[in-house]
Amino acid sequence: MSLSDKIKLLANGINPQTGETFEKGSITEKPEVIRMLFTLAEELSGSERHQAKKPKLTPEEQERRQRNIAEGKPAKSHFPWEEEERSQLASEFQKGLSVEQLSNNFERSTFAIAIQLQKMNLISEEDLELYKQH
Repeated sequence: MSLSDKIKLLANGINPQTGETFEKGSITEKPEVIRMLFTLAEELSGSERHQAKKPKLTPEEQERRQRNIAEGKPAKSHFPWEEEERSQLASEFQKGLSVEQLSNNFERSTFAIAIQLQKMNLISEEDLELYKQH
C-alpha cells in the first residue's frame, strides 16, 4: 500500500495499520483535517486523478446489474464496495457533491451512499436516518 493510499485511509477515519475506524471525537473527524489529508494524498500521487480500473464483471454480475435495472433499482444495488470506491466517494463528498449526485455517479441508492458516508463519519447518524426514509 502506497503512502498516498495510507493517507486516504486516514482521511476516511480508518487506521491504515489495523483497518479499524477511529473513535468518535478523533482529529480525523475535523473537516479541515480531512481536506488536508486528501490534498496531501493527491499531491503525493503526482496530482493525477487515478481512476480505478473497473474490474470485468462476471456474467452473473452482469445479469444481476441488468436485473436490478429492470426492477427499478440502482445498477450496483447490493454489490460490495471496493476500497478505492469508498475513497473516491469520500473525496467527491468533500468536494461538495450531494448524496443524490453521488447516488447517480456510483449507481447506488441514496441510502447506500449515506450508510458509507456515515461509516466514514462524514455525516451524522441523524443525517443517515433522513435517507432511510427515502
